[in-house]
Amino acid sequence: MKFFLTIYICSVVSQQCAQVPMEKHQYDRFYKTHYGCIQKGLGESYSILFDGKVFQADQIESLELYPKFSCDKLKIKEKPEA
Repeated sequence: MKFFLTIYICSVVSQQCAQVPMEKHQYDRFYKTHYGCIQKGLGESYSILFDGKVFQADQIESLELYPKFSCDKLKIKEKPEA
């Protein structure tokens, strides 16, 4: 089983959320554990908002941005041995 991480940035002002494009911020999407997925979701969300590469402080303030992420459980079917 694996967990798939998706990070969104949401705006209180527009009441909408959008996925962070991989061109703007690359992060691993697959994790072996829920723990690892949540840990990375928190860390990567923080980086996206506060490293200054994707958003500036004035954008965060004016749009009232906040992070949201999900770790969806994926059932991976194992290939039968030949």
